[in-house]
Amino acid sequence: MRNNYHRLSLLVALCSCYSLLAPVRSQQIETIPSSPSYHTLYERNLDLLCRADKPIDQCNVRLPGPFTDTLDVTANVLPGGVKRIGDFSRGECGVRLATFTNERIGKFVCIVTIDGQQFESAIELRKRVPPRPTELKIAKATALIDGGLRANQLLKARCISRNGLPVANLTWLLDGKPIDESALKPAQITAEEQQDGTSLETIQQEVHLYVTPAENGQTLECVTNHPAFKPELRNSFLLNIKFPPEEIPHIHIDELPASGSATINITIHANPKPFTRWTVNGRHIKEGESADIYQAYIPRPISAKGEYRVLLKNNDCSMERPSLFTLEATNALGTQTYVIKAVRVDANEVEPGRNDDYYTDDSNGSTFWLISVWTFFCSVIATRLL
Repeated sequence: MRNNYHRLSLLVALCSCYSLLAPVRSQQIETIPSSPSYHTLYERNLDLLCRADKPIDQCNVRLPGPFTDTLDVTANVLPGGVKRIGDFSRGECGVRLATFTNERIGKFVCIVTIDGQQFESAIELRKRVPPRPTELKIAKATALIDGGLRANQLLKARCISRNGLPVANLTWLLDGKPIDESALKPAQITAEEQQDGTSLETIQQEVHLYVTPAENGQTLECVTNHPAFKPELRNSFLLNIKFPPEEIPHIHIDELPASGSATINITIHANPKPFTRWTVNGRHIKEGESADIYQAYIPRPISAKGEYRVLLKNNDCSMERPSLFTLEATNALGTQTYVIKAVRVDANEVEPGRNDDYYTDDSNGSTFWLISVWTFFCSVIATRLL
């Protein structure tokens, strides 16, 4: 019975102590700026503030530097170049450094008294160092061809920002949009101590991106954010992806008119630019050449993504209205053959699998040249903008 009484007395005593300590433990001192805080040498008017959620009775601070004495801010006992800031009634206690110098690198400590209890908080002050120019590297194992990247492979790229304080932040973009997290490897951060004792940090990160013809012409970017950079730094790599002419199954166009001229208009996707040849009723017509009533024009780029407009003109449909055309496109990576069928389509009927149509023309080619020049003009503008 006596043992139970002693246990109960001990429990009551512990609870009483906890109730006394609880207000002290719940009191939080916020620092502005938070720790650590990085600053440029000779930065002016640097504010260091501690803030509580209750009025402060007394405020003392210790400044980094050759003298580590505790200074009474309440009595305004401060050295030259240091000014009191903050409103004690609002729980604020701090100082303003007129200039941030090497001797101020270190720990700023504030010691505040609230309702007879002392609380302490600190801000680690560090020198801000801009990192070296960011590097964007492509893995040596990347398969290259004809000055570009071979399609359908895993592209490994690495972005490196060296020797900065604080460490830089890296962001990857593809055509201006954030890259999926699954393609990013964890960032690696290493520290290197300098002769003056400063420890500078290097960050590097890899992206593993499977590139296909769909990514041709897009831009891979590594964006470096650091307090010393305004705005951020951008390193970019244009994805010049090489691939053979792509397949287009079941190309259907409207049947040719009974008279006048018409131009067959097909868009193909390839990189590098393909060489083309048409076959019509046994005639082989190379790009830039003519055969009887037919003219085959050199493919024109219509985008920076490897799209080409290929045209074949029939100058007199009254002489011949074929229903089948064959287009062969070849570049350094392969050859693709396209079969184009001209079919009759009713006004209210939609023919599936269509690629393009034809242009009717009764002006000896002037319509085609207008279209060709306009397409070339737009392509040049797009290329310049990209």
